[in-house]
Amino acid sequence: MKKFKRFKNTLKSYIGEILIIIGTALSSYNIFNFSYRTNTGACLPSRLCKGIYGVAYFYRDTSILLISAGFILIVAGILIVKNKK
Repeated sequence: MKKFKRFKNTLKSYIGEILIIIGTALSSYNIFNFSYRTNTGACLPSRLCKGIYGVAYFYRDTSILLISAGFILIVAGILIVKNKK
């Protein structure tokens, strides 16, 4: 039981740093988790536009939410660390 209380107190003392690490990992993973779609471009004189492709990069809705949650955790962790000192 003493070990659990000691672990709980240690966890409380480092909660700001833990939030910063979790937020950084969550946001950086989802920033690089983008999707893309390719298609051939439409051009009226098709002999001039052969081989032109269109590429669209986008984030899915869940990635945008997780990026936002990661930045919220980072800011919360920074505020906790600053108020602790």
